[in-house]
Amino acid sequence: MCSKQTESGNISIFAREKLSILGRARQYSPLSVTLNETEKIMGFGSVIKDYLGLSLIDTLYKTLTFHDFFITAFPGIQKRKIKRIRKKQEKLISEYKGKSKLTVVFFLQNSSIWKYDTLYRVLEKSERFEPIVVVAPYNVHLIYDKQECFHVMRETFSFAQAQGYNTICAYDFKKNKWIDVKKTINPDIVFFTKPYKDTLPKYHIYNFTDKLTLHTPYGMLCLDIYRLSYNLPFHNLLWKFLVETEFQYNFSQQYSLCKGDNAVVVGALATEKLMDPDFHPQDVWKPQSHTKKKIIWAPHHTVDYLFNFSNFLVYCDKMLELAQKYEDTVQFAFKPHPVLKFKLINIWGKEKTEAYYKKWEEMENTQLEQGYYMDLFKTSDALIHDCASFTVEYLYTKKPTLFMVRDQQVLSHWNIFGEKCFDMHYHAHDMDEIEHFITRVVIGEQDTMREKREKFFFDYLYPKDGVMPSQKIMNILQSELQ
Repeated sequence: MCSKQTESGNISIFAREKLSILGRARQYSPLSVTLNETEKIMGFGSVIKDYLGLSLIDTLYKTLTFHDFFITAFPGIQKRKIKRIRKKQEKLISEYKGKSKLTVVFFLQNSSIWKYDTLYRVLEKSERFEPIVVVAPYNVHLIYDKQECFHVMRETFSFAQAQGYNTICAYDFKKNKWIDVKKTINPDIVFFTKPYKDTLPKYHIYNFTDKLTLHTPYGMLCLDIYRLSYNLPFHNLLWKFLVETEFQYNFSQQYSLCKGDNAVVVGALATEKLMDPDFHPQDVWKPQSHTKKKIIWAPHHTVDYLFNFSNFLVYCDKMLELAQKYEDTVQFAFKPHPVLKFKLINIWGKEKTEAYYKKWEEMENTQLEQGYYMDLFKTSDALIHDCASFTVEYLYTKKPTLFMVRDQQVLSHWNIFGEKCFDMHYHAHDMDEIEHFITRVVIGEQDTMREKREKFFFDYLYPKDGVMPSQKIMNILQSELQ
């Protein structure tokens, strides 16, 4: 479907094509210079690794678009800005204490990274807070297909409406223009789903430094990319950086320019539903003639990064073959990282990418999942993946999970918390080990790591005080603003 096998049968043609991805990058962006090339020319690999393999031109483009070169490049300038923003935030707290109603905006770029549902519901029940979801553009910059960007916006808007949220789309499709959220809504409090400059400047934190801003990571932070995880200007300018565990709190203190003065441990809001015994998930799996094991395959998007977690280009055909081989005993859900499709359109072209995704959608025992996934996680039997954040998140289900290890380099990029989570996984280095996991652990139910995972869950993941993250965040808002 997506590739042909080499004579050795060990690698797909697209895996070999990945080796020449620099040439392919130039096809869709003639000015694009990858960081691998830059590293050879300029010799500061440790700096450019922070950009995770994004093209230099794209990085420069965003720096110019967001006008943040000086606060990014010069810590002294950023420190002065942080100090000014902290004073503004203190003043806002005093002002908000006198307001009977506070408007809360949640910026949402893609349904799969939406982790605020339980908090939205808590705020919705409050008489003082009025929550609104604003669907903002996703990855509107040089290297992504803009038609796909608008498709994602429409899909995300439909998702938010279906959830019953008070929802506004940042793009007015009738007038063909972007709305000014500060003029149309004028929020008091703003929650961001992502810390990156992968939206338009008017929907980024730089445009809301005169508001109280908060953020909880859409994926649990378990890698050693400390600058991107804790020390972007975004993290330092936040009023409250809502982190998951003491590990992340300590990282924020150690690596952020503001020394973590805005970090608060609230727990993993993203996985709150998985911890809730009263959560009754929807059955999102295709009806089958008889009961089958339900396995999620979740490939990461890093097919063109300096350090590459993704095995997708190697296993894309083989996983389809595996689904066909076990069609009588297993259902497979293809749950790709939302950015993977953008990358594949650049590498394969839109037609081939759509055809591959459609194949997963149409086979009798397979399905395509691109959105919200708490129901999918809760109703599954196992996960196969190479995604950093899922290394933590799926552990909240206490079900067996397999990490597809690409190479030794992958093992060197966990932080201490990530290492502990990685050790709770079965590991595979080739197709035989993946198939062994399916037949022995999932179908054969010989899950030898079950007790180890359950102990880890209660030792490190479940809140010691039993208070769920959404309630902790609500307590912060009430105590600070009452």
